[in-house]
Amino acid sequence: MWRFLLQQLPKSGPDVVRHRRIWGAATCLGLLLAARTLATPATLDEGRTPIVAGSADRVTLRACNIEGLRRPARCGSILAAENPDETRGRRLSISIVVVSASSGHALHDPILVLMGGPGEDAISNTTLYATQFSALLSDRDLLLIDQRGTGRSAPLNCSLYSRDDLATSLRQLFPPERVRQCEERLKAQADLTQYTYAQFARDLERIRLSLGYESFNLFAGSYGTRAAQVFMRAFPRSVRTAYLGSVVPIDIAIPLTFAKTADAAVNGTFEACGADPACQATFPNLHAEFARILGDLGAAKISVSIPGVQEPIALDRGRVVEWFRSMLYRPKTAAEVPYAIHRAYEGDWQPIVDGILASARGLDTALSLGLFFSVTCSEDLASVSDEDIDRASRGTFLGDYRVRQQLSACQSWPKAPIRKGYRSAIHSSVPTMFVSGDIDGASPLWFTRHVADGFSDRVEILHPGRGHTEWSECVSRLYERFVRSGATLPLRSASCDRIPRPPFKTSP
Repeated sequence: MWRFLLQQLPKSGPDVVRHRRIWGAATCLGLLLAARTLATPATLDEGRTPIVAGSADRVTLRACNIEGLRRPARCGSILAAENPDETRGRRLSISIVVVSASSGHALHDPILVLMGGPGEDAISNTTLYATQFSALLSDRDLLLIDQRGTGRSAPLNCSLYSRDDLATSLRQLFPPERVRQCEERLKAQADLTQYTYAQFARDLERIRLSLGYESFNLFAGSYGTRAAQVFMRAFPRSVRTAYLGSVVPIDIAIPLTFAKTADAAVNGTFEACGADPACQATFPNLHAEFARILGDLGAAKISVSIPGVQEPIALDRGRVVEWFRSMLYRPKTAAEVPYAIHRAYEGDWQPIVDGILASARGLDTALSLGLFFSVTCSEDLASVSDEDIDRASRGTFLGDYRVRQQLSACQSWPKAPIRKGYRSAIHSSVPTMFVSGDIDGASPLWFTRHVADGFSDRVEILHPGRGHTEWSECVSRLYERFVRSGATLPLRSASCDRIPRPPFKTSP
């Protein structure tokens, strides 16, 4: 995930929505336990009461208009208990959109998109995914569900950015006081321990039963793969196929991996610049310039002037390097990094300042941050120790800034209890298509190797030149074959040609 990436990320392309909204990535995903052949029946979830569709679960779908969509769609919702163990507790309205198969005769296995972040909504991306999967939607529905806590499903939104306090945005990724204010406000209206992937999986299964679908073709990227794998573990018989793009293991705490992954990504970017005649000629000393600006930031030597702010604002080293990390997720944004480094070395920090403030402005709307904290504070940060942080960050340019920022935000955030074994690696026989890229600044290739061993029926597609969750014509063709056949065997010898790096930015 995240997964931050916002306005720095591509303005077009099939998976643009998730990363146009900052994290894209996000940033993190996960794996889980259980297999189609080894897990409990599809109507059971971690020992809870079996899920059975009843009259109260019936979903009435009505024709609706989706902006930019040129094909029929139906919208509806289903009520879900916020806490399934409290029968008289708060109920949530979970919003649903179905883009109907154009033939009018849909198969019983729709494509279900699971968004990343965590905290991105699905329904606002309907048009994008209807276009991306258009070749498959002649005889299949496209199903989009806003996860509880996002979009139209009882969103848990926060406001961390303030136009009147830019200095804080230039120091803090997650300003502690604003996180605390958001927590207090949300706790008055929601039980923040109930907005987890385990609860989301139950919501999905109830919707499947209510709509009469036999199984799902899960499509997930970045942190959405954790939602996919939680569902695969809980309801293996409800999954026909799974696409996991830019996967991250559930048995490795995120964001501990960010520092070393960012080091590899920035070194790869510098090497690519050195191999590009124009970039090499314009920025021949990138390593030295990067070291110099990091040293100046660490010595608190850098202050910048912001329009409307009387006093100069000191730039924080950690906030700057976290912005650099987010720019390394994909080749298109990484192509701007040498230019930003060189301008700062020459004394012009404006490109970096503008980038940080743009991402800070967009974060509040890009993600449901309450959902982001509810998931990551419980599933990732709760088990992290100081020793873990030191081992993971020592000697890296990012250091411990990002993980410390997230730990601070999670300090008092209500945490859901994690079932024993939840963070063990998943084992599954569901046909699964893994797609990864060798220029992915968030999910390194070893993530796929680490996860894929637990999948007995899998195909691994390495797409050279691909960044975090990027889509392409090649992947699109392979995914169409995969869904139509429902099998990995036809793709075992498939490959994709390298995507050329975009030109490096060398001038304003």
